[in-house]
Amino acid sequence: MSTSTQVMELFNIFSETWGKEKAQLAIKDIEEIIDSRKQELATKTDIKEIELKIEQAKSSTIKWLVGWMVGLVIAQTGAILTMFMLFNK
Repeated sequence: MSTSTQVMELFNIFSETWGKEKAQLAIKDIEEIIDSRKQELATKTDIKEIELKIEQAKSSTIKWLVGWMVGLVIAQTGAILTMFMLFNK
């Protein structure tokens, strides 16, 4: 059942109970509540996507940093070995 059909059914029920003017106000309030919930859900989804991107950025930064540090250790080890070889001659 589509949303517009559901809204019309609610309007018909409300109008029989309270009259058309109050039914229109009730339907308007319900639509505003639904819209705000949709916005809230969209915001929560956006926040989760941002958090995921931040975690991915942290992960890639840590990988880059670890790779850089390993490279530095290898370079230092090479330099130390070269110095030992030069001084042992």
